Amino acid sequence: MDISGEQTAAGEPRGAEREPRPARRHVLKRFGLATGLAAGSTAGAVGTWAWVTEDPPAPASAASIDSWQPPGQQVDVIWAVDTTRRLVALTFDDGPMEKWTPLALDILDEEKVPATFFVVGSRLVRNAELIKGRFDRHEVGNHTWNHDDLSRMSHKRAFRSIHRTHEAIREITGKDAVLLRPPWGKLGGTTLHVASEHEYDLALWSLLVRDRRYGDRPGALVSDIVDHAKPGTIVLAHDVGQPSRLKAIRALPDMIKGLRARGFGFVTVSELRRGAAPPRRPR
Repeated sequence: MDISGEQTAAGEPRGAEREPRPARRHVLKRFGLATGLAAGSTAGAVGTWAWVTEDPPAPASAASIDSWQPPGQQVDVIWAVDTTRRLVALTFDDGPMEKWTPLALDILDEEKVPATFFVVGSRLVRNAELIKGRFDRHEVGNHTWNHDDLSRMSHKRAFRSIHRTHEAIREITGKDAVLLRPPWGKLGGTTLHVASEHEYDLALWSLLVRDRRYGDRPGALVSDIVDHAKPGTIVLAHDVGQPSRLKAIRALPDMIKGLRARGFGFVTVSELRRGAAPPRRPR
């Protein structure tokens, strides 16, 4: 997920105060990983204002006593959904970007397929007019402000990156993001903590569009996705990057056609979750 050339720093909040948290949704979560699960009882020893008065190193683990304060909000990690329904979620990372994102949106509109776009905040702001009104039928998720490695950032910088993007998504698209896809899929104490503070769940993927391997073989690129999709699959593609990714976007109509021939329908990631099977009873 290289976005080379993006050197703008996320910046820091003015003064010592943190930005306000977004309004809480009070949604009951059923699946996955609770952020406080790995933290020991001593983790709460970090004071409520510890993050305000100091900027500790990035927590590599959710159980790091010196840098972990469970916020009390469960965070689910989704890379696929357990369902018998033949549903697939197409997702796109790293945009929006000139030419790339409009091309993907044109194809999705023509095929009447919804998707989930995990946007980079700085690019969303810069290209707001480019996608104005075009995300209405799609889901928009948070992909940090500048494609930031949250697992290596301090809490303050990670919070800033996520919150700026959250507010940009709300202002430009009129939507409240509910999903975070950490760049490169990297998880860590900071990633989980800031996700929890924004009431996000983490959306990974179970099937990658392997354009680097098959970019010069469009038929193989398409069949790799069509043949390996399963009910509940989350497909990862990109709407910015190296030329092979543009070839993958141009292959979207054939991918969609092939998946439909296998009986698959298309939904956003959140819609896919709503189609999940009930949780299994303990044995």
